[in-house]
Amino acid sequence: MRLSKKAEYGLRALIYAARFPEGTSFQIKDLAEKNGIPKKFLELILLELKNAGILRSRRGVGGGYLLGRRPETIRSSEIIRAIEGPLTNGAVVKEGSKIPGEQASPAVARLVRETSEAIESILDRWTLADLAREEQEATERKRRHVMYFI
Repeated sequence: MRLSKKAEYGLRALIYAARFPEGTSFQIKDLAEKNGIPKKFLELILLELKNAGILRSRRGVGGGYLLGRRPETIRSSEIIRAIEGPLTNGAVVKEGSKIPGEQASPAVARLVRETSEAIESILDRWTLADLAREEQEATERKRRHVMYFI
């Protein structure tokens, strides 16, 4: 499975947001600069996440975006759906469906269905809190393995 840049940026933005204490907002400008994400593109992604209820926004001084719910309650499948739409591809081969001039293979239809179900199962298992924790642990591992040469 490949993630689009849009989905990758959305996940990175939410991992960034999950680092803040509950109820604390962040600015799009800071998020874009610290994560190397184009600001205009990020604005569109954050709006989609807001419309899905994953993010909220605050106006005025000290305003910005913040998580709409606790990170433990936000599943990665929900994030991907908010950005990309349904997880299963509309072009999935369905058993018995007609492809111009031929019958779809039941074996291929089952393979595609089971693959889609497996992907969805894994995405359902990972929460935003899990992603943020994994990101933090990777950063710490990287920092511990720095070698200094004199």
